[in-house]
Amino acid sequence: MPKDVLNGIVLRVTDYRESDRILNILTRERGLVAVVARGCRKANSKYAAYSSQFTFGEIEVSEMAGKLRLASANAVESFYPIRESYEQLLSATHVVYAAEHISRGDVPNDELFVLLYNALSLIAYGDNDPKDIELAFMAKMIKLCGYAPTLTSCVKCGRDLRACRQIRFSNSLGGSVCERCGSAFAAYSTLALEALRRMMLLDTSDMRRVRLPDGVREELYALIYNYAEYIFEFTLKR
Repeated sequence: MPKDVLNGIVLRVTDYRESDRILNILTRERGLVAVVARGCRKANSKYAAYSSQFTFGEIEVSEMAGKLRLASANAVESFYPIRESYEQLLSATHVVYAAEHISRGDVPNDELFVLLYNALSLIAYGDNDPKDIELAFMAKMIKLCGYAPTLTSCVKCGRDLRACRQIRFSNSLGGSVCERCGSAFAAYSTLALEALRRMMLLDTSDMRRVRLPDGVREELYALIYNYAEYIFEFTLKR
């Protein structure tokens, strides 16, 4: 039986039958796949180390009756510190949820894979606030998917907004709006929108540089997730 070798990050696990699990895995080679790991919940299972959320490694899969089954697995990185902190766990859960939601099977997305791996690494081992890495991940994912909002000028009249202290933001219009064109929309500080602009431009390997002031973090958490939930049509528990 032919087998595929894949490099993947486990995004979600679902217990199945008495001792099996279904693993939703973002792979570098085939995009999002669902793989049955038979017997992985047994104490002596050779798949046990790989069959938990966030784990990265190399796997072999075979197809039987239209389903992928785990044939072998080598867990390379578990990002274990994520499980020791509620804040880290919450941020990591959010980024894998978002990655799973926008991924499709048989559509590889190497940029997303690398972005997710770096985000999990920094959440697990970095000294940033986990929310800063979470927000950087979301900002870069939004840009990667082609939904980067307009931030320095009004999307309706084109007015330059960089000198304004507060700027309105419209999810439906896709960016910043001046007071005259959209006074009903939520207002954010110029500092928060500039931080968002810089995060979208930041190289993935430089996400460790993101360190947000508390007030800006709070603003961006609302702005980025409201916008992401609008464009991607998902609801995230926050």
